[in-house]
Amino acid sequence: MIPELLLEEILLGEKDERDYYDKYGRAELQAALASLRKSNEEIFDMYPLDKASDDFSRKAIEAKNCKSSRRPKSNSVWRFSAAAALICALAGPLLIKNISPVQDTMNERVKGNGVNHHQIRLYRQSGNDASILKNGDSASENDLIQITYIPGEYNYGVIFSVDGNGNITRHFPEDSWSAAKLEKTGEEVPLPFSYSLDNAPDYECFVFVASKKAFDLSKVEKISRKLYSVDFLKKGSYLPKNCDGSIFVLDKK
Repeated sequence: MIPELLLEEILLGEKDERDYYDKYGRAELQAALASLRKSNEEIFDMYPLDKASDDFSRKAIEAKNCKSSRRPKSNSVWRFSAAAALICALAGPLLIKNISPVQDTMNERVKGNGVNHHQIRLYRQSGNDASILKNGDSASENDLIQITYIPGEYNYGVIFSVDGNGNITRHFPEDSWSAAKLEKTGEEVPLPFSYSLDNAPDYECFVFVASKKAFDLSKVEKISRKLYSVDFLKKGSYLPKNCDGSIFVLDKK
């Protein structure tokens, strides 16, 4: 199956479809792109964006509509594309204007003593507004969460979460446990998708693993879910060599 995210990136001009002919087949890939392009055009017909900003318009190409969000198997969150969230709530995760003043979100360190430390931040979206959450804040089923990160001194990273049932959800990158290149914008960087929490009990623990060099974190999928707990994640025994970790915990009501 061709990943939907890959199709969106090709339509946005971020990747070249010819690079994926061998893997997915030329006819199959072009058919999938044509179907996605048609869906996008239908969205534009339903929701004119003439007065939107250039960034808004670019992201709207990704939209499928509110019903296109999907729930990953065995994971604790729903996935919403940026533009779908924009259309559903009139403000997408990348374009929220009314954000509460940034404060110390108290990331908990797993290991490392770098002064220019990386951070993960979580925002709870509500309509056009987003309020920053503090480590240890309460959250409930269906809360729409936007993740952002600050890379600090690091170049590569992986962001994932574990819920009270021991289910793992990979947030960045979405399609691999190989660390992705971190953006160095001088500001916090929002992920292109926001997430709606499900009914998993007790907690949702977000982990940002980062390093100056590329690394692979696939070993976390081989850990028995019975071992997962907030304390286990804080100990950092799963971290590859030369990696640093930050943890952000939400208390599930």
